Amino acid sequence: MTNQKVGLKEILELKLQSLVSELKVDFSAIAFYDPLNLEFRWRLAIGSLNNRYTSIVVRSGKGICGRTLKTKREFIITNFPEELQDESLEFPILIIEELKSAASVPLLFHSQLIGVLLIGQRTRRRFDTIEIEAMKYAADEISSLYMLEREAERTPTDEKKETKKSSLSRYFVEERSKWGDKLEIILLDQRITLLSEEAQQSLISIFNLLFERAFGAENNSKVKVIIELKSEQQFAIQIKTDHILELPEEVFSVLADEVRKINGSIEMVFDNKRTILSMNFFLSLLLRDQLWNTIQESSNR
Repeated sequence: MTNQKVGLKEILELKLQSLVSELKVDFSAIAFYDPLNLEFRWRLAIGSLNNRYTSIVVRSGKGICGRTLKTKREFIITNFPEELQDESLEFPILIIEELKSAASVPLLFHSQLIGVLLIGQRTRRRFDTIEIEAMKYAADEISSLYMLEREAERTPTDEKKETKKSSLSRYFVEERSKWGDKLEIILLDQRITLLSEEAQQSLISIFNLLFERAFGAENNSKVKVIIELKSEQQFAIQIKTDHILELPEEVFSVLADEVRKINGSIEMVFDNKRTILSMNFFLSLLLRDQLWNTIQESSNR
């Protein structure tokens, strides 16, 4: 008899089935980031009415998956659609699966967002703290399994290709290793890794300048970087410090010039004892090719 290795899909389906049985819910699903199509999609589900959930494209900040990805926190709906009023159309998975109540938690691996875990009920139900903690425990197991399988499937050729096209991704990994928990990076729009090499190097120069000023000013300072989709053709980079970031006029001028070189705009505001610096860029002017337009056309269908 030949021993057949159980695939990742089968293992994750068993995890979802176990969650459905343990929490006595009608539905459970997982959304993962797809690096080929550069988007989050619902990939697996238990208790689904049909397979239409696989056609849903998750948008940053929209719907139960998008909101969970944006906040990196659980999102709970007790009474759909009444609870959300005019926003109900932004929750297609609840509509096509006829869910009345739902809860979702992020799938995280070393603070990296890789997806979302969802449970749902077709009758009204309030999910309690114990049930949400059970979801988070399952999410940790799923994240570890998924990443271990991804690493096992990678070949040296794949690693070379990824390294070649993702200078910014490698930079973020190095900076997080350098600064530890002082630096938090939330990468909601991973299409930034498809920017031209020139654009990536310009962004790295900008981050270097800001990180040196932020971490050099305060020994215990913390910096949060959020990269997300702002509109269909723009992405935004927001940098928050837990202290007032001192940028002399000449330094800010250099920074602004670097941003303008890659067709961006910059704004800095002070909120209490924090600094919030925002930069906006047009993706269509920075991408290596026209993949962005193709992706957006598919998302709008």
